[in-house]
Amino acid sequence: MKTITANNVIWIDIQKPKQKDLDELKEKFNLHPFIVQQFLPPVHRPKIEEYPGQLFIILHFPVFDTETNQTKLAELDLIISSDTLITSHAEEIPNLKTFFDDCELQDYHQAQHFKSNGHLLFGLLDWLIDSCLPMLDHISEKIEKIEGQVFQGKEKEMLLEIAMAKKDLIDFRRALKPQRSILEILGKKSQRIFGHELQPLSQEVIGSSIRAWNVLENHRELINSIEQTNNSLLSYKLSDIMKFLTVVSFITFPLSVIVGFFGMNVFGSLPIIREGSYSWAIILIFMIFTISIMVFYFKKKKWL
Repeated sequence: MKTITANNVIWIDIQKPKQKDLDELKEKFNLHPFIVQQFLPPVHRPKIEEYPGQLFIILHFPVFDTETNQTKLAELDLIISSDTLITSHAEEIPNLKTFFDDCELQDYHQAQHFKSNGHLLFGLLDWLIDSCLPMLDHISEKIEKIEGQVFQGKEKEMLLEIAMAKKDLIDFRRALKPQRSILEILGKKSQRIFGHELQPLSQEVIGSSIRAWNVLENHRELINSIEQTNNSLLSYKLSDIMKFLTVVSFITFPLSVIVGFFGMNVFGSLPIIREGSYSWAIILIFMIFTISIMVFYFKKKKWL
C-alpha cells in the first residue's frame, strides 16, 4: 500500500490487495458494504456505482506483457471520497506506476493533479487512456510488417501473425468499448459530484477515449483487409496448384489407357505386333501425338 498526500488530497494505491488491506480501508474510510463485497474478487465488466459520499468505479486497461509479447487486460478499481482516491489492482499497471511516481517525486505534478480528488481522478484516467496510444502504435508496426510479408509471398507464414494481431485488437476492444459508456456516465455525474469547473476535464477524458477508439477501429479495419487479401492470395495459389495437378492427371490418364490397351495379351497374336520391329515406336508416337493434342486443347482453353 503506497500513499501520497498533498494539498489535503490523499491517493492510496494498492497492488494485489489482501483482506487485511480491505479491513484497514473499511475501518479508516467507512467503505460502503457493497464496495467491500466487490473490492477483492475480480470483476470482468466495468461499472460505476454511487453511494453516499463515495463513488466506486471498475475499469479495465490493456497492459503489454513483455514476456509473451502480447496484450492482456488489467482491472483497476477506484474509490473516490471527499478528499481521497483509492486505486486497487491485482496486476501491475506500468502506466499507473509511472503516473504515481511522477506525482510522488515531482512538485509540478502534485500542483497540477492534487488540487482536488476530481483533478486527480480525471488526470489519472486521461493519462491511462492516452497511454494506450503507444501500444496501438506498436500494433500498427506489427500490421505494417505483416502487410509487407504478405506481398512478399509469405502468406502461409503470416496466418499466425495475423491471428495474434487480431487477438491484441480484440483485447483492446474488450477494454475500450465498455469503458466509453462508463466514462460518459462519469462525465454526467462529475458536474454534480466535483463541480462545474471540472466539466472540461471530464470531457477531455471522454475525448481521449474516443481518439483511442478511432485508432483501434482503423487498425481493426486494416488487419481485416490484410487478412482478406492474404486469404485471397492463398486461395489463388491453392487453385493454381489444383489446376496443375488436374491437368497432369488428365494428360497421364489416356497414356495409362494406351499402355494398358496395348499391353493386353490379345494383341500378341496380331502379325503387326508379333513380327513388327518398330511396334514400340508406333505406340510411342501415338502416345506423344495424344499428349500434344491434349496440351494444345488445354492451351486453347487457357487452362495452361
